[in-house]
Amino acid sequence: MQVYSNATKTFLSICRNQASKILKDEMGINYARSRVKWKNYSIPLNFVVFEHETTLGFFNHHLYQIGLNKRLLLLNDETILSNIIRHELAHFEAYLRYENAIKDHGAEYRELCKSHGWNEDVYSAKLKLEHTLPHFQQENKSHSKLVNRVQKLLSLANSDNVNESQLATAKANELLLKYNLTQEDLSPEEEETYLLKVLEGTKVNAKAKAIYEILTTFNIQPVFSHAKGHYYLEVIGARVNVELAHYVCDFLIFELDRLWALSQRENPSLKGLAAKNSFFRGIAKGYKEKIKVIQRDSFTTKELVILKDDLDLRVKNVYSKLSYSSSSRVKENSKALGLGREVGKNLKIKKSISNTQSIKLLR
Repeated sequence: MQVYSNATKTFLSICRNQASKILKDEMGINYARSRVKWKNYSIPLNFVVFEHETTLGFFNHHLYQIGLNKRLLLLNDETILSNIIRHELAHFEAYLRYENAIKDHGAEYRELCKSHGWNEDVYSAKLKLEHTLPHFQQENKSHSKLVNRVQKLLSLANSDNVNESQLATAKANELLLKYNLTQEDLSPEEEETYLLKVLEGTKVNAKAKAIYEILTTFNIQPVFSHAKGHYYLEVIGARVNVELAHYVCDFLIFELDRLWALSQRENPSLKGLAAKNSFFRGIAKGYKEKIKVIQRDSFTTKELVILKDDLDLRVKNVYSKLSYSSSSRVKENSKALGLGREVGKNLKIKKSISNTQSIKLLR
């Protein structure tokens, strides 16, 4: 999860300067204005700060992006920080030379590091930092408690009792919005803003767009980011909202397909991609209509405007310019759209399904 604040901006400036020096003096590569000159090409290279319990750094070849752990802000050791930057810069150079033809930390990668005069402190995938690197303080306990509480309410929304289900959904949405309204300072220039990639693929489809629309009800801004035949669905906002959006996205990835299969069994005439896409659009429309009624009954127009203005500022903190494109004309199936809309009005967010993977300190 990427982090944006005044402190992270200062840290990134330091890291960019250090990377520029390493690229020029040790790797013989020019780096200026976030672009690298490689042979006859000008290639972007961006740096971000992220939060993770174990991973200290990564290189994303789709976005030409190097990530550095927020914990490194607290690290008072320039040598270790420089070695972490060198490690990720080596992944960047290895990709330019070999793309995906070599192992992440294989022989070719190690030889590349050695060619620059770097030793195992750089090319090792693990660093012994237990006594050197400060751990996160438990400053987000209240956030975690709120996330758990909202998740439990969303689970209660699965009750067979219609009234109980609607009340639980309303309470979850109300609790989430009240949290954002009662923060001591709503300015993202002082508060940290978070960005998280919650979905990715090769082509944006109706299912991804439906997830996008549903996630907007959690007071976050979803954004489709495109790079090299690949897309990411990112969410921007306050930490609690971003974490809950991730939880909901994990659930919807499987649930939307399950609901489509169920509707097909109940309505055998539903066939083809146009019907499926219309069904997904209907679900998003129905769910948003339900949440809009809940918000209208629980909050004043002024309160909702305050939240929108705060979110707009947070988005600007991440993307100074963000363009929106309208949907192109699509082939609509009115029956599938109507069925999806009714399903969306009764959509219940259950426990999400997510895969856990062991992650190395450096990637």
